[in-house]
Amino acid sequence: MRHTLAGAFASIFNVVYLVIGLNILLALTCAPVWLLALFVPLKNSWLWLALSGVLLGPALAGAYAVFRAFKIDESVTIFKTYLTEWAHSWRRVWLPALCLSLCGLVIGLDVYVMWRWGHLALALPLAVVLVALGLATASVAWVGFAARPDLGWWAVVKASAYLAIRQPGWSLLTLVMLAVAAAAIWVSPLIGLGLVATPVLYVVWSDSRRVFARFLPADEVPHEA
Repeated sequence: MRHTLAGAFASIFNVVYLVIGLNILLALTCAPVWLLALFVPLKNSWLWLALSGVLLGPALAGAYAVFRAFKIDESVTIFKTYLTEWAHSWRRVWLPALCLSLCGLVIGLDVYVMWRWGHLALALPLAVVLVALGLATASVAWVGFAARPDLGWWAVVKASAYLAIRQPGWSLLTLVMLAVAAAAIWVSPLIGLGLVATPVLYVVWSDSRRVFARFLPADEVPHEA
């Protein structure tokens, strides 16, 4: 009985440590993004916000590496694992992260122009679809970047887009979770970055692994996939 309770408390402690530690790392390594998004008017920060979005690429790679290691061993050293992957992933993910940020910038500018011209109703549905597809693709692609370093980044992105469209249920769940995280951060940065970010990203990572399952190494394929 004591061993069972000790194991349960250890698991709870490891999960709490994961949430707090990873949220701190995400807040620190993406600090320019949060500061620009939350405290600077969008009309003054939109260009810098788009460029600083590149920081989200290595941060997502680091978070995914921590989740991957935590699933194998709950006693994983979160800070070392995250920072190691964060540093090593820059070379592989900076370009797709920049492309994603610039695409978001172009879509946002198009919507703004159409709004000024009085044609927002025509542009908004297409913009929503493109943003949703981009976010779903990116969530899956970052799993591929880590699991399949033998594939080029463009091959991973194309496969991820195809799989995200073919499995809309998982993609929709990913989008809902990302919307929850964004809303939490917007309403209360302390709660969003301090409590919500890591659990949401874990669900997104789990969903994305199921979507990318056919290209994962055999020992990483989710049992339910």
